[in-house]
Amino acid sequence: MASSKWTGFYKIIQQQPTSAEVTDNQQIGSPGSYGNYNWYHKIIQGSASRLVRYREWDLMDNDIDISRALDLIAEEMIGNNTKDDDPLILEVDDISNADVTNNMVATLKAALRHWQNMHDWENRLFNLARYTVKYGDVFFRKVSGKTRWQFIHPKDVISAVVNSEDVTDIQGWQIKNHLLEAKTSYGVPSSGVGGTEETEFYQDSEIVRCTLNDDMSDNAPFGESVLRPVYRTFKQKELLEDAVVIYRIQRAPERRVFYIDVGKMPPQRIKQYLEQIKNEIKQKKIPTFNGNNSEIEAVYNPQSQNEDFFLAQRSDGKGSRIETLPGGQNLGSIEDLDYFGDKVFRGLRIPLSYMKEGDTGGAVFNDGKLGQSYIVELRFSLYVQRLQASLERVMDEEFKSYLRSIGINFDNNTFKIKLPEPSNFGKYREQEMDAALLGMFGSADALPYLAKKFSMKRYLKLTDEEILENERMKLIEMGENPDNYDPSVLGKIYSPETMGMEGDMGGGMGDMGGGDLSAGDLMTPDGAGGEGEIAAGGGEDLGGL
Repeated sequence: MASSKWTGFYKIIQQQPTSAEVTDNQQIGSPGSYGNYNWYHKIIQGSASRLVRYREWDLMDNDIDISRALDLIAEEMIGNNTKDDDPLILEVDDISNADVTNNMVATLKAALRHWQNMHDWENRLFNLARYTVKYGDVFFRKVSGKTRWQFIHPKDVISAVVNSEDVTDIQGWQIKNHLLEAKTSYGVPSSGVGGTEETEFYQDSEIVRCTLNDDMSDNAPFGESVLRPVYRTFKQKELLEDAVVIYRIQRAPERRVFYIDVGKMPPQRIKQYLEQIKNEIKQKKIPTFNGNNSEIEAVYNPQSQNEDFFLAQRSDGKGSRIETLPGGQNLGSIEDLDYFGDKVFRGLRIPLSYMKEGDTGGAVFNDGKLGQSYIVELRFSLYVQRLQASLERVMDEEFKSYLRSIGINFDNNTFKIKLPEPSNFGKYREQEMDAALLGMFGSADALPYLAKKFSMKRYLKLTDEEILENERMKLIEMGENPDNYDPSVLGKIYSPETMGMEGDMGGGMGDMGGGDLSAGDLMTPDGAGGEGEIAAGGGEDLGGL
């Protein structure tokens, strides 16, 4: 009684954790031992600011190969479903103790299909996956549980409000409010009216975030882009490409060398004479008329291929001459560019057979079915599956939250939402597994002391339901009633050779000597009936056996 009266006057509240604001816009402080960095090191090290890094990822995305790589990763992440399939898969856990009926599964599938249509995941899922791998984070705002989420660009997220003692405990987000301010570019306020930065705080429950952050990164709580490890290599490739272009522009044209015969001309006169010859060659004399007077006008005219040069020579062959210097050499050699390009793909875990398909003049790549190339593609598929897990976790949690909001309650452990497996991985893994299982079953089936049903369950990994379905199909093919599970009928499936030999074995045994065989009559011990002799009935010889 005393406790109830006490709680009637006072309310017990929990102490709220102190919060801190994390922007991840740290600038590099004192250079210390790295103070001797030159311009090259500053270019390839990248920015320490998260918002500036977003700008770097956008510039990298302008590169054709990087854009293709991001598209490829995103396509593999959303799986190999066809156009008629749903973008998300409902996986029901059969191992759960809860009784999952067909009606429950049908209800879940209908709710999932409605949720997918509401968010238009068929069209938005690719961009969601691409933004996630490109920026490391994708944000949506939940206006209500029954409407489509509003997309928020990662550059508009100014900071995360986290627990001061645990940076991974996110309490809210500080996000730009574009209704109150003029648009800015990657965190840099625009000049003029409205340039001040206006933000709004949102609770963590109002924001849906897909992230590649693993809570163990230095950039926590923000995620890190898959482009971060290859930024250095990409900048090196970019610098090399610029150098190649500049070299070809500057050195590709041919040059002419003019050897002018100056005879015994004094040195102080040579320079003046060379300038005179140069002007005569590079200037074209054009007659013009100014009233009644005609004049000769000199116009600059570089040599063209159609112009001829006339130079005097002496009888001994000495005199002025013109030679052509070749242009840039080895312009077709781009092995160094290929090296850095392949290095970027390796950093993104993408097999070269994916990125160089259809290229002409290069090496021929197989489809990744055999050998070392298959191992590389298998590892890439496993890498994609790890990326898929970051999206699957969010999709699973949000769909279950949607079910609770519309009044559908299920045990969360009975089902989960998954993305389809990567295209090649699912197909090749199934083929390789089927081939391995059939090989093991073939070896086990040759052992007479192993039952076929046991071998099918142990080595073919078939369930009881699959074995029964196989028996029904086999009986239909044999023209039998599939509902007749008489052992003699099933024997035609698992031991057809035994069933066909029963009559022949009986007749053959009756013909072997015309009498009955007994255990005592078959073999005689040494000294009783002769070594190796077999007697039957009246002692007739059994064909020399």
